[in-house]
Amino acid sequence: MIKIHILDCGSTFVDEALPLSNRSKNPLAFSGLGRKKNHQIEVPVTAYLIEHPQALILVDTGWDAAVRKDARRYEGFVNYHASPGVLPEGKAVTEHLARYGYRAADIDYCILTHMDIDHAGGIGMVKDAKCIMAGRAELEAAAKSNPRYLKRLWRGIDIKAFPDEEYDLLNDGSVKLIPLPGHSAGMTGVRAEGSGGFCVIAGDCGYARESYEKLVLPGIARDRKQAEASLRRLQAYSRDERCIAVLMTHDPEYKTGEIIL
Repeated sequence: MIKIHILDCGSTFVDEALPLSNRSKNPLAFSGLGRKKNHQIEVPVTAYLIEHPQALILVDTGWDAAVRKDARRYEGFVNYHASPGVLPEGKAVTEHLARYGYRAADIDYCILTHMDIDHAGGIGMVKDAKCIMAGRAELEAAAKSNPRYLKRLWRGIDIKAFPDEEYDLLNDGSVKLIPLPGHSAGMTGVRAEGSGGFCVIAGDCGYARESYEKLVLPGIARDRKQAEASLRRLQAYSRDERCIAVLMTHDPEYKTGEIIL
């Protein structure tokens, strides 16, 4: 049996055109620049804990607890302006782990769907995990100068690269890392499958059911053609009769809960 715990790791405020680009004809609307507050919405930030018979797997880390003290300073001007972090007490990833009786050192694999701050921000809190991984293309992009990536967050932390192709994490087909590029260079999903069906953790490939059902691109897309192709792949997964759920980090449909495969 495989259990997937959906961890409520707070939220962030973004322009409505960031999750769904069809909300505005302005190509820069997602940034919030020049946009009124009535276009701003609150979206959840989630991470996922997979209890697998062979391994304990954490997918993404949510915000670092430092966001509670001074989010503006922690995120930097660009990131804070685009999506200020909100992390109530009890919702940091380590606090969730503790509720299930785990410490960071118990994590066999921490998989980062990509390196944006709301996904990799808490990496310092789980640096004792046995293995932290991200896609090769994502790590290469994050090493370059780009305001969306805060390299200081993972400085000194060993992050191993997996190839930018379908990757069988446990060598038994039950957990596969699947490339879903577009939103970022190495955006990666996680497909977990058990006897009862499968579930896809899709990061920011999409933001809501509308994303993959109607192929609505996110406001931030490094490569729009890749982003659309990845949404089509997600759409195909969702139409498979064995698909139990498609989980996306900022989708209010799945903020909390547990999925058993």
